[in-house]
Amino acid sequence: MLTSRSGWVQSAQRIGLLIAPLILMGCAGTGESIQAAAPATAFMEQLNGVYFITASEGWIVGNNGTLLHTRDGGATWFSESSGTTQGLRAVEFASSSTGWAVGDGGIILQTSNSGMNWVRQTSGSSNPLNSVFFQKGNTSVGWVVGDNGTILHTDNGGFSWMTQVGAGSNHLRDVLFRDPNNGWIVGDEGLILHTATGTSGALWASQLSGTTRSLNAIYGSGNALWVVGDGGVLLQTTNDGLTWLRGPQTSATGTLTDILFWGSTAGWVSGEAGTLLQSTSSTASNVGLIWIPRSPGTDATLRALFFINDKTGWAVGDNGTILYTVDGGIFWVKQFKR
Repeated sequence: MLTSRSGWVQSAQRIGLLIAPLILMGCAGTGESIQAAAPATAFMEQLNGVYFITASEGWIVGNNGTLLHTRDGGATWFSESSGTTQGLRAVEFASSSTGWAVGDGGIILQTSNSGMNWVRQTSGSSNPLNSVFFQKGNTSVGWVVGDNGTILHTDNGGFSWMTQVGAGSNHLRDVLFRDPNNGWIVGDEGLILHTATGTSGALWASQLSGTTRSLNAIYGSGNALWVVGDGGVLLQTTNDGLTWLRGPQTSATGTLTDILFWGSTAGWVSGEAGTLLQSTSSTASNVGLIWIPRSPGTDATLRALFFINDKTGWAVGDNGTILYTVDGGIFWVKQFKR
C-alpha cells in the first residue's frame, strides 16, 4: 500500500463487528443504509477526516475543532478536546500512538499517547491546511499541504516544519509519498506536482493532468496512482505520472472528494450528494475498471473514507454524517455521536 489511510488489521474483531453483518443480511436491494437509533440531540457538524488504528479505535475530525473518538468500532463516538475552535480538515497516524490533525489557520495538532492529549505544533503558516501524510512506522518524516501553495515538511516529527516551494498560489488538496523521495500533490486547476529528486520534496515539478478541474484526493494501489476531483473527474497513471489518463466512466458528475483502495482487489470513491462508488475484482489488473454506485441513505456530501480491511470501513461528511460498512461497502449503517 502506498498511502497511510489503510490502517492495521486485527485478526480478532469485537463482537459488534460480527453482529452488524447479521443485521445487514435482512436488507433488500444492492446497496442501502440502515437507520440506527439517533441520539436525542442532533449533531450536525461538518466532518472532514477519519482514521482508524485498529478495527475498534479511531478518530474523526471536523469543523469548529471537532474531534471524535471511538474505542468500539464506532458503536459509540464521543467528543474529545482538541484545544481549538479552528476547523480540522484531516487526521493521520504513523503508529498506534502517534498522529497528527491539521486544519484552518495553519493549525497542526500532534498526539504521542494515542490521542489522550493533542499538542499544537508550530507550522509557521496561517493558511488552511488540507492534508497530512506520514508513512507507516515512520513518526519523523511527514508532509502537510494547504491553501495558497502551502507545502510543509518535517524530518523530526513536527518539532519543526519547513516550507517547500513549487506550487505557486494554487490551493493544494492532498499529498501522497511512495517513499521519502517520491511523492505527489494534487490541487486546484488540475494541478499535479511530483518530486523524485532524492531531496525529500525540496524540488517539485508539474505533471500534465489533462484537466483544469480541481483535484481533491490521490491514492496509490499496486503500480497505479488514482486521482479524483470536481466534475466526476477520475484519473489514473501506471507510469508514475508520465501520462495521466481519464479513468473508467462512472455515474458521478459532481465533486468527488476521496478515493482509496484495499490491496489490489477493492476500491471506493466518495463525493457530494451522498456519492459512494465501489469497485471490486478478483484480479489486480481489473480493479477500478468498473465502479458501482451504492446507496448510503443520505444526500449529504461525504468528504473522507477509511477502510481497515477489504470489508470494514467508514465514510464521514456533512451534517454529522458517519457511515459504517462490514461488507465492503454494499450496505451502510449510520453511526452517531453520543
